[in-house]
Amino acid sequence: MKRKREAVQTMRLHVVDRAGNPAPFASTTAYEARSVAVPFGNCTEPSNIKAGGKSCALRFQCAGCGFYRPDPSYLLAIEEHLNSLRSDRETARAMEADDFVVRNLTDQITAFTGVLSSMREQLDDMPDEERSGVEEASAILRKVRATQDHKLLPLTVIGPKDDSDS
Repeated sequence: MKRKREAVQTMRLHVVDRAGNPAPFASTTAYEARSVAVPFGNCTEPSNIKAGGKSCALRFQCAGCGFYRPDPSYLLAIEEHLNSLRSDRETARAMEADDFVVRNLTDQITAFTGVLSSMREQLDDMPDEERSGVEEASAILRKVRATQDHKLLPLTVIGPKDDSDS
């Protein structure tokens, strides 16, 4: 818990908006209570926060939303999403999908690429020690998110077998 708190303290200072501009949270409380983790960053939209990140009106087209607040702990997820979007765009082209489908995918690719580039530039401009701290905090937060998404199977507790039943 202490490591997570320290990671949030570090990461809250490196949050950006959808255009890649710095948008740090004022406190760790603001980072945790006024945003919710979504697949490609944090979301500050109040109804989505209340729904635990499961009520996105834009269907997780985050890079086009004014409430999108990614931080460097989401770099890998954004890269994976970009690969998926590129694949989807090629599939749409192969299927001769309408231009608006391809255009939407291209626009999302452009937007996510801009956010990704901005965060990478900010990381590259950091002193080595600070960048190392951000990378360590990112790893901790990715682990926390991975375990929070982990669903436990229901277990049935069976007592010891009574020998008198034989």
